[in-house]
Amino acid sequence: MERELSLFRISTDTRELAGLGSVLFNDASAMRFSWVLVQAFSDRLLKICLLLRREWAPSMQILVRQLRENNIDLDLQTTSPVELVYFHGPHFGDRYGIADTALGTLRRKGLPILAAGCTGASVYIAVPEQRSAEIKQILSDVFDTPHG
Repeated sequence: MERELSLFRISTDTRELAGLGSVLFNDASAMRFSWVLVQAFSDRLLKICLLLRREWAPSMQILVRQLRENNIDLDLQTTSPVELVYFHGPHFGDRYGIADTALGTLRRKGLPILAAGCTGASVYIAVPEQRSAEIKQILSDVFDTPHG
């Protein structure tokens, strides 16, 4: 679990990717993103979720302003503070449905999910502040977890 984070959701045309990447990952090299999720919703629409420590939020706002000044068209939504719940399993790649089970359980219980992603053996879920402990408990009731 990580706390005290800010979530930046950027929507832009896929043709803006090179300029956007150049500013975010070169100019922002001092920033350390906790999580980056990139989703192509069509041939033209790209959505990017960036999660970083709250203290970096003002720097991110400056970078977005620079992007717009460089005629990079984007829509930005910011949610802060947020928390990141994540878990890893050695066999998730062999056991399909782990992310669906986790997210479906949270949806059925009416819990808010701001962003979510799954890759290989890891599931990441961004949630509003002060919800991660509750979500961790619910997920630990659904999945068998080792207690060391």
